[in-house]
Amino acid sequence: MKRIRSTFTAIMVITLVTALTACGGNNKQETNTATNGNLTQTETVKIKMLGHTTWFVQGMEAIIPEAKKNGFELVIEKVPEGDDGANLMKTRFATNDKPDILFYQYGISTTHGFGTPADVFVAQDDQPWMENFDKVAWKNLMDTVIDGHWYGAPYGGTDMGLVHYNKKVFKELNLQIPTTMDEFWAVAEAIKGAGKTPVYFSGQDPWTVQLPILMSTATQTGANLIPLINENKAKVMDWDDQKVGMVFIQDVVQKGYANEDILSSTYDNAQKALSSGEAGMYLMASWVMNEIVAKYPEGANDIGTFIMPYKGNGQDLAAIWAPKSMYIVKGENQDNAQKFVNWFEQPSVQDTFFSNQGGIPTIKGVTQTKLTPAELDAKKYLDEGIAIGNIPYPVKFNVHGNLATYAQELFVKGGKTPDQVLEALQKDLETDAKAQGDPNFK
Repeated sequence: MKRIRSTFTAIMVITLVTALTACGGNNKQETNTATNGNLTQTETVKIKMLGHTTWFVQGMEAIIPEAKKNGFELVIEKVPEGDDGANLMKTRFATNDKPDILFYQYGISTTHGFGTPADVFVAQDDQPWMENFDKVAWKNLMDTVIDGHWYGAPYGGTDMGLVHYNKKVFKELNLQIPTTMDEFWAVAEAIKGAGKTPVYFSGQDPWTVQLPILMSTATQTGANLIPLINENKAKVMDWDDQKVGMVFIQDVVQKGYANEDILSSTYDNAQKALSSGEAGMYLMASWVMNEIVAKYPEGANDIGTFIMPYKGNGQDLAAIWAPKSMYIVKGENQDNAQKFVNWFEQPSVQDTFFSNQGGIPTIKGVTQTKLTPAELDAKKYLDEGIAIGNIPYPVKFNVHGNLATYAQELFVKGGKTPDQVLEALQKDLETDAKAQGDPNFK
């Protein structure tokens, strides 16, 4: 996801050094034995990890001491969010200064800039942790479109794109969850009349303003259209669902229902405004709850979620994203890194992770979770079958790489119109397809 204005200027490194007692003069140190299928770990090994700062929060903090007991010394290097951090990670790979495990988004491919997955990462297709993973459910989401292999092991929970709303504000104003756009605008008007911000946008962090658009693409129509776009038999401009979210963004601003300082408002500002009741609604994915719990715990239980009623009358679906992924980097330490992943993905270890951090588990057999009311609402939509992967069939080429920047321009006077954004996305796709030598794009 994009970030135009960096809040960091350097890589932040946090090294978690395990204090172990050496046995004699040997630098390999005795520890407990963990067994999971073919995993038997009796000596301490160092695992170097690399990922975005906010990915290593409560769940991983709880895992670290358990990893120590089972022979894994975790050295975690954190980089900023968005493009700034992603570019730093890619530079590390380009200079062959690689970690043992890369934490990155799911479905990694050549378009992400780390190289051909088969050359860089260890395939996970037949690893023992896969026994508790539903390949059918996550097909075309977490595997790789290039070769169909599974390279990423799930890290954290499933996230869902929904309207996060302050339940206290709704209760005080006697508001009901809207099921049509007319009802949505009526709710927004009531919140505005109460002197609060109806819909909050955190435009200084451009990746966040993509969310209304990504939510509007959570349709079966898009799932059917994407394979045609991949083969150049349809255009991005035919993908009308995306335009719905773009028009919504502009409508909110034009109707006066957005915060006035959109382009200087941050992701953190939005969390504070929503949890305090300063804002009534924030279109965001459920991952935001992890940070609200950590930073604004007093307001976490006051937040609920509902499906954005773009179509209305029960026709809408919640957008669901696959979890983040861990990629084992090929190299001298890949076997030890694989042992860690196999250990980490055990349901009992996932219980430790999810009992300390929110999110809907993707590994089967996890019984202990720490879901907020907002996440419980989201889980209900998933359980009821009114959710769809975003996007269930992947766009083969880089069509959304600049979506965050284009979405930000929707707020700017004289910026791009929704139609111009769609045209720009099509151009980006064609540029990438031709660069990859796809015969359908000549």
